[in-house]
Amino acid sequence: MSFFSELKRRNVFRVGIAYVLMGWVLLQGIDFALDLIDAPNWVVQVFVVAVIAGLPVALLFAWIFEITPEGLKRDTGPAGASAAHHPGHKLDRFIILFLVITVALLLGDRFLGQGEAPDPVAAPGAASSAASVEDAVKSIAVLPFVNMSADAENEFFSDGISEEILNVLAAIPELQVAARTSTFVFKGSPLSISDIAGKLGVSFVLEGSVRKAGNQVRITAQLIRADNGFHLWSGAYDRELTNIFAIQDEIAQNIAGVLEVQLLGEQKSFTTAQDLSPENYEKFLKARFLMRRRNDNAMLEAIGLSRAVLADAPNFPRGLIQLAECLANAPDDYRNENELNAEMLQLTEQALALDPQLAAGYMMKGYLASSGNDLVGAIRYLRQAIELDPSEPRPHHWLGIYLSEGGYLLQARKELALAVELEPDHANANGFLAWVELLLGDYDSALQHYLEQNRLGNPGYLQQTYTRMLRQEWDEVRELAPGLLSTGYPPERVELLLAATQDPSKAEDYSAYVLAHPLEKTGADAADLFMVGQYATGLRLMIEQGRTPRFNLAWSDHMAESRSLPEFDELMREVRMYEVWDELGPPEFCRKVDESYDCSKPQ
Repeated sequence: MSFFSELKRRNVFRVGIAYVLMGWVLLQGIDFALDLIDAPNWVVQVFVVAVIAGLPVALLFAWIFEITPEGLKRDTGPAGASAAHHPGHKLDRFIILFLVITVALLLGDRFLGQGEAPDPVAAPGAASSAASVEDAVKSIAVLPFVNMSADAENEFFSDGISEEILNVLAAIPELQVAARTSTFVFKGSPLSISDIAGKLGVSFVLEGSVRKAGNQVRITAQLIRADNGFHLWSGAYDRELTNIFAIQDEIAQNIAGVLEVQLLGEQKSFTTAQDLSPENYEKFLKARFLMRRRNDNAMLEAIGLSRAVLADAPNFPRGLIQLAECLANAPDDYRNENELNAEMLQLTEQALALDPQLAAGYMMKGYLASSGNDLVGAIRYLRQAIELDPSEPRPHHWLGIYLSEGGYLLQARKELALAVELEPDHANANGFLAWVELLLGDYDSALQHYLEQNRLGNPGYLQQTYTRMLRQEWDEVRELAPGLLSTGYPPERVELLLAATQDPSKAEDYSAYVLAHPLEKTGADAADLFMVGQYATGLRLMIEQGRTPRFNLAWSDHMAESRSLPEFDELMREVRMYEVWDELGPPEFCRKVDESYDCSKPQ
């Protein structure tokens, strides 16, 4: 008897077909269940491997045993003996049943599943066949990838990979990408993908994990549509660290394909870390991780790591800018200010010479120009940074501050509102937007953003107090008094301030107290004097202090009287505001008169 006939006699073919059909149906059910609990991709792969590994076992079992009316028995019949027909018929019915189920699932996926869930492991770069992205806004948030490594200290590495992918995606002109600071707020959050996407205002979310062991890394990524929670694409990448940069680009390319956008136009470019060794790349990521902690010890370590990276790769543009940013936040006693500014400028110029399209370089030049009291240069550089990377919130934030200092309040509000839109969980961005709303006289909006600033962990007690005072909500002002005490206001000063704002006859007494007992808080003394109507004294303090966070109170419509005083003209000359107006034109309520400007007209 031929071997083929013997396989047939022992029902090996029937068992194989039945096993494949049953395994396929089982995997569909497992895949659906794991999607509901948002299990990682490797869990599905374990089940697939188990089902495949079970096939030869099932075939061997069919060869050795046969099913009889008396139960399972070892097949010892001679070759060519007739096997019982009943087991074969039962297997035929079993095969037909699972074949019907298989066809039903395929037809259901084809006709009923349109617009719903695609195959969770789609071909990289393929557009979803079930959930079209045409009607969805092409906006995405890259959540921090989960560190699956045995060493918890590798968290900086998984964070860095997430941010590198975000940076590549941000270079796609057609794609809106949520800012890194906004997405990283949800690190470890129990919120669902849909809830997170709703808070960030995006249509798609990318999540994933990173497992690093020695020189090997495994990255998994999943692209999820926010409105229905279905996976559009997923991928797993096993590489050596020497190829880590190619993985980042490959993931971004795949996502671009799914979202039907083109990755980088001909005139657009982005900077990767491709010239770094794996060891230096890790140092670069760790330095960035430490820099964002904003404490002195972490900043000093970040500076040391950044210098080590540049010692081995002196022509790495993003490393040069990262060191410049670290130095900008270095402890006060690190080096003297002039030396730091000179090194930051040299690092920035070198980075831009290597990569003229590096938006962070122009942002840094804007910071340095502002530090040198060159607002014209600061505004010009920040606008260049925005043109190169409009999705980065910090240039909008800084530009809004500098424009408000020049009296361009409507433009400042627009830039700060963009900064908040791009990074809604940035406390300071909300605080500065509230300040500009206060200057514009929109106290309701100002209060709304101050309350948001407070919710995000930066109380802004003084600014909230000013807003409540201008709204004449005295009970609420008194409720804020303990907060003022926590910012360094002595109790007697709080009482005098409250009394002077409600009774103008007490304003001069408060002015004398302020001059005799100045606060260490820069700008608060002059701002308090403005709040009680002591404009001339407040302006003289501003002239002494120069540009402080609140020197632009003179632009408030409520305090327009201050702009008719000679001290106002002296202050504008002191902070080189005439240069700004000569370059950009005066604010809408100022006009040029001979070699001077008249801003006494109210807004």
